[in-house]
Amino acid sequence: MTLRSPSERRKILVAIPTYRRNEMLERLLDSLNKLVPPENADVSVAVIDNDKSGGARPVVEKWKALFSMPLLYEMETAPGVTHVRNHALKMAADFDLLAFIDDDEFAAPEWLAALVARYDETKAGAVFGPVWSIYPESAPQWMREWNVHAIEITETRDRPDPGGSGNSLMDMHVVRKLGLSFDARLSKMGGEDTLFFYQMQDEGYRLTQTKDASVYEHVPEDRARVGWLFRRWYRYGITDALITSRHSSMRVARLKAALNGAARIAVGALLVMGAAVATLGRNKRAIYSQFFTLCRGFGMVTFALGGSYEEYGSALTRPQLDADIGAVTSGARS
Repeated sequence: MTLRSPSERRKILVAIPTYRRNEMLERLLDSLNKLVPPENADVSVAVIDNDKSGGARPVVEKWKALFSMPLLYEMETAPGVTHVRNHALKMAADFDLLAFIDDDEFAAPEWLAALVARYDETKAGAVFGPVWSIYPESAPQWMREWNVHAIEITETRDRPDPGGSGNSLMDMHVVRKLGLSFDARLSKMGGEDTLFFYQMQDEGYRLTQTKDASVYEHVPEDRARVGWLFRRWYRYGITDALITSRHSSMRVARLKAALNGAARIAVGALLVMGAAVATLGRNKRAIYSQFFTLCRGFGMVTFALGGSYEEYGSALTRPQLDADIGAVTSGARS
């Protein structure tokens, strides 16, 4: 497909992966129905349901008659958001731009227009926006003040690394040219979206961000806990080690992960103890924030030893982990 001139109307698909969150999906669709339309664009919205029973279908059917844009519904029966995102890529085969927004989020009216405006300024491969957290009443005060679950973007500029896929816009001409897809072998571990955008960047395409494309995320109670944060940071260490080693052999990747992980454990432990002593154990935000380095370090060492942590499923066996990670790293190098 040839690139359209600025005077031609673009086709934009907004994709919503969903799984049994009908109340939140209703809130999201209501916000999308109030979007300020991007200039010179025809926008469609697709709800891609990962529930085999089709639980989101009644919500979509209700909104079709009320919606200001074409509203599509499709199912993806293979479990995992990676498969849903790849389903969206297939649906966007004839579109110019593809935006993702999660089903537990809702968008500001200018959200999509701001993403598209930044794309028009930069012609970047992908554009990211901020995700602001809305906490349940049970969340501790220090967590609310820190806003630790948020993806804070306060400047409009290029970025050296990917933002969150839950508030992203990508150039489908670039995706098709590079033959990109989300790697299903990372579906349960997580990090497949980060790898996707790094692969785009590896081929010379810009990643950029805009502070004006805000979405808001409802943080469930089970995630508004310290233990969940520690597990998430631990998983970050594993996936970070995998992604940063995508151009290395497995032996080199594990050696780097062991050294980097050990260094982070040592530094992180000192930072935690230092914060605890300096605040007499009273400033929980200051103390818990230092665990980020420590937990990532343990995750990197886990990767180096051939272990894994599946945030979205049961643990992989070591032989299967070796096979999948080896395939990912060798595929990235090819």
